[in-house]
Amino acid sequence: MARHCEKCGAEIDEGWTVCRSCFEPVKSEGFFARLQRFFGGAQASPKKPTPAAATKVNIKLNERIKIRDPQTGELREYHSLDEVPAEYREKIRQAEQAALSGKGENVITVTDATGKVQTYHSIDELPPDLRALYEKARRGQGM
Repeated sequence: MARHCEKCGAEIDEGWTVCRSCFEPVKSEGFFARLQRFFGGAQASPKKPTPAAATKVNIKLNERIKIRDPQTGELREYHSLDEVPAEYREKIRQAEQAALSGKGENVITVTDATGKVQTYHSIDELPPDLRALYEKARRGQGM
């Protein structure tokens, strides 16, 4: 039984290492494919990944929320809004909304990998690359 080229679909005779039609190199058939062909199964050829499927983007959002206890002066750090005590969550959401709209007196502080600290007064002030990362992270978190 003849095989078919993964690229153009042309029939390839046994023993050929390239497709006669498009000159695409022919991969040798694996053990399971030969076994399947021997028992009369359909020819299964793996699909090549599309460029979009091969592209992988990882975004890691590190959120730190620091709240100082007004009675004890102790600084507590939380890594998500869910960890923050319930009485502070709504205030934090309001601060986020004010920052997004550019209203209010909120400050966004960004520390880069070198330790340099940048301060912004709204999302609109963020450089385009930081703003794009922020927007991707927000969409991924379902905020």
